[in-house]
Parts: sequence; structure tokens; C-alpha cells
Amino acid sequence: MCRHFSPTKSVHQSLKAQMLHLVRFRISHEHLRNHGSQAHLDRIFKLADPGNPNVLTIGFARRFATYKRATLLFENLNLLREIVAGSSRPVLFLFAGKAHPADQPGQDFLRRVAEVSRLPEFEGHILLVEGYDLQLARRLVSGVDVWLNNPIYPLEACGTSGMKAAMNGVLNLSVLDGWWGEGYDGKNGWAIKPASATADETRRNREEARTLYEILQDSVVPLYYNVGPAGYSPGWTAMAKHSMASILPHFNSTRMLGEYLASSYQPAVQQWRRYSQSDFAGARAVASWKAKVRAAWQNVALRRIDNPRRRIPFGENLRLEVAVTLNRLTPDDVVVELLFGRPDEGGQPRQAQSYHFRDEGKIAGGSEHLYALEFRPDVCGKIEYRIRVYPYHELLTHPFEMGMMTWL
Repeated sequence: MCRHFSPTKSVHQSLKAQMLHLVRFRISHEHLRNHGSQAHLDRIFKLADPGNPNVLTIGFARRFATYKRATLLFENLNLLREIVAGSSRPVLFLFAGKAHPADQPGQDFLRRVAEVSRLPEFEGHILLVEGYDLQLARRLVSGVDVWLNNPIYPLEACGTSGMKAAMNGVLNLSVLDGWWGEGYDGKNGWAIKPASATADETRRNREEARTLYEILQDSVVPLYYNVGPAGYSPGWTAMAKHSMASILPHFNSTRMLGEYLASSYQPAVQQWRRYSQSDFAGARAVASWKAKVRAAWQNVALRRIDNPRRRIPFGENLRLEVAVTLNRLTPDDVVVELLFGRPDEGGQPRQAQSYHFRDEGKIAGGSEHLYALEFRPDVCGKIEYRIRVYPYHELLTHPFEMGMMTWL
């Protein structure tokens, strides 16, 4: 009789067994150093069995900075007890990390993890592994089943450990912050939606901890233990494969370097060539132009000269006119632009379309230039628009690099 198996699952179980061997070695060394008994050690290791790595294992390993909230899991110990202590569906949490010697609150978080791990109802379900280093980190990101990350939004700079875990077939359970806000697609792991930014710290922790418990209880644990006839969870394996397929192509150094080349290095080389040709004629021209703009910009001004219309029928043309004081600059030195779109919460155009005004020469009897724009809006409903003028030169590296702009 042919027995089906999953290569993804079997490889991960092998990596998980190697991780559990290292975890047991580290904890045994600490335990014996502190003159603990073998009977107690056996009780601690009741779920961390390399010979039978079929217990759902969730890892939290990183720097114990307070914003990373290592103790969010312990917000409600009664709910946590219901999740981890099921005899048919046990859960093992592995914690590892270090706090800065001067970070007393971070050290307190470590103490709290150790304290909860020693409570009778969590003994063997929560393990704190000391001596966090590269060797342990490699084993954890490749051996656990779920990588937990619950920072305070939006303080997570990136979260590269979660990327490495995902590439090893580990599923992420994280706050939608850092890279996970970009990488999560609804099917490659689980996401904790940040609480309202107006909530205080206590309420925020309470709401996000509740979401964490619900995800564990309703999604993570049932999916992992929904074992099919082949001896593994087909749903879990499918999600792990999708996680690797969706994350690996986007969060890797090849893609990163390619984007650096395309968006930074190659344009920089091209700009250098433009500046350096003909004995740096381009660089000298831009430097002279910038000096002229800086001297004149303080007195550059805009004023509206047409009669603004509050309503226009859909499909009708609209003409806008502004008078621009250029103050010794020429029309070629500036761009007059309309930003046009639906309003955001602050009343500014959102995802605005850009239209450039056309110079129609000096206004008779004055020094101002008339700029006009005729266009037909392609949207209806409430619309916001803003008009601005900024300096422009074809050799600028970025259109806004002068840092100068005047709004109407």
C-alpha cells in the first residue's frame, strides 16, 4: 500500500527536531547549573520532544525592547490557559532574546516570561531559552511552526526575522506593522490589526491581546491539528507553501539589489554622465540656475484671476487662470501645476491627478504672467484641488530637490 507524504512537512519536522535538541541542551545546561532535579527537567520537556515533534510550537525570539511587547501573550492568563493546556491540542511557546543592560523595563519583560513559565499550569508549555545567539536564532526561525511578533504599531522598523522564518516554511502571526504590513495577503499567515491610535496603552494591549487569543484559538490551533489520513494537516502545509511562494520572491536581497540598481545606482550614474559631459557644463549650468532661483524665490507669488466655480456639470470643460509673479525668473524656470482628486480626511486631494498650466505671456500693463489650464474633469462628486508653483530645470535629479514650492 502506497503511503502519501508531504516533502514540505517532513523537511520542516526534521528542522523542528534539530531545534528541539538545541533547546533541550540549552535549558538542561541552565537547569543543572542551578542544581535543578532531573524529574523537574523531564516535566519541563514533556512537549519539547525531538523524537515526536508534533506539538504546535510558536516562537518569539528577538531583542527584548519594550515596544516589541514580549509579554502581550500574558495579558489574560485565564484565556491563555484555555488555549495551551488542551490535552489533545497542546501548544508550546518558545521565548528567547536579550535586553540591553541599561534597559530595565526590557529586563522586567524577561523576568515576567520566566515567572509565567514557572506557573504550574504553564510548566512545559512556555520555555525561556537563555544565551540567545546566531546559532539559536537559526534553529528557531527554521524550526518553529509559527513566528509571533506583536510590536506596538507603528514602531516596528522592519522585522527581518519574520521574513527568514517564512522562507523556512514557518507561518507568521504578527501585527500589521513593518514588513508584514506589505507581505500579508490574507492567506499566507495571520494578522493582528492594530487597535485605534487614539486608545491608551492599557486599552490597546487589551484589544490586541484579545485578537491574538482569538486567532490562536479559532484559526492557528485548529488548522495545525486538523490532521488528515497521511498524518499531517493538509491545510497547514498548503498555507506554508503559499507563504513561501508569496514572500520569498519579494523579500530577498536579489530583489532588493535590483530595486537599488533600478531606482538609485543606475539613475545616479546617468545623472553623473549628464553633469560631467563637456567639462562639467551641465553641473555648472545647474549650479548657476539654483543660485538664481534661491535669490528670486522669496518674491515668487500666485493669485487666482478667474472666478472659481463651486459646481460644474459632469463632462463640461473647466478653465482655470492664475497670475504668477516670477521675480526675474522666466516661464521655463517654473512649473505651475494643479493637483486634482477626491478629498482625504484632511480635505486634501487624495491620489491626485496632476495637470500643468500653460504660460500665455505677460498680463498687459503689469509684470505678472498669465498661466491658464483648460481640462475636462473625468470624475464626479466632491472634488478638492490645489494649485502650486515650483522651480524646474531639466537637469535636476529630482523635480522637488530645491525644496521650494508656493501654494495658492
